[in-house]
Amino acid sequence: MVRVACWASVAALVCLAAPAATRAASFDCAKAGTPTEKAICKDAAVSKLDEQVAAAFKAAQGLWPAGNWPFFIRNEQREWLKDRNGICKADVACLKEDYERRLTFLTHPSLKWMGRYVAGRCPQDGVYLDVTPSYPDAGIGVTLYLCPDPKGNMLLQAEGDVDAAGKLRFDDAGCPRVLTFTQDAATLSAPKTEVCERGADSRAFRRDPAKSPYLGE
Repeated sequence: MVRVACWASVAALVCLAAPAATRAASFDCAKAGTPTEKAICKDAAVSKLDEQVAAAFKAAQGLWPAGNWPFFIRNEQREWLKDRNGICKADVACLKEDYERRLTFLTHPSLKWMGRYVAGRCPQDGVYLDVTPSYPDAGIGVTLYLCPDPKGNMLLQAEGDVDAAGKLRFDDAGCPRVLTFTQDAATLSAPKTEVCERGADSRAFRRDPAKSPYLGE
């Protein structure tokens, strides 16, 4: 399972007219002010990637036009931009790699299921699911944690493809589990058998629009 944390410059989605000496980007290069923006405008390949990521981000916002998704994807994009600026700064090689990863993420076939889904009260007594991109098979990875520590309290880990009905089926130590997605929600269920004695009852999770599994918190 691969976790992705990356982004692109989408300071503006409309490219304004710029002098011939500047290169195309998703923002007006004539107004580039930060070292990152100036580096983007000076490199044709990165500038093109910036445009592609801006277009992919715009398309991603329409995957779920209502509910928590619009806030989640916009907030995630803003946080990615902060990470890009803070980590890559004016390093063109870093920017190129970061943009390429971001473009892969934003065009992932299961993007609309990504995010953090919470059940119960975090951090008091809840649990949460991190749903992240899986490569190269383009499936998803799912990790169930106790709140609040995602490093020491992993309860379940799975990987696979979400089918046309929004279901991910996987085996958990012999227990056949099903994760069913709907807009902003996921339900984890399993049959009532001896092998499924650990958490056989279904549990509903809601996507947290303010949290992203891919970025530093």
